[in-house]
Amino acid sequence: MNPYGYYHSPQSQMDYNTYVPQILPQGTHAQFDPNRQPQQLERRVNQLERENNRQQQEIERLSREVNQLSRRLQRVNQRLRAVERRFNFPFTPFDGEY
Repeated sequence: MNPYGYYHSPQSQMDYNTYVPQILPQGTHAQFDPNRQPQQLERRVNQLERENNRQQQEIERLSREVNQLSRRLQRVNQRLRAVERRFNFPFTPFDGEY
């Protein structure tokens, strides 16, 4: 009897490396592959990998778009400064006009 007064059944040793073959619906035996995950997990992993690839492509597309827009903004600013110099407009970046 243990010190707390509870009865514990004797622990049986289980060999978790032994495998009882499963019978598939077709009646054939499945070969156990410890590296193969259940199909539901494999489908979920594949789904997450596809989603990850899609998100990476979207990030790359948005990054290219941001780079393109920043270059366009720089060109617009350069043209604006050229017009300001040509007509002698004083450059005031915080006057709220543009």
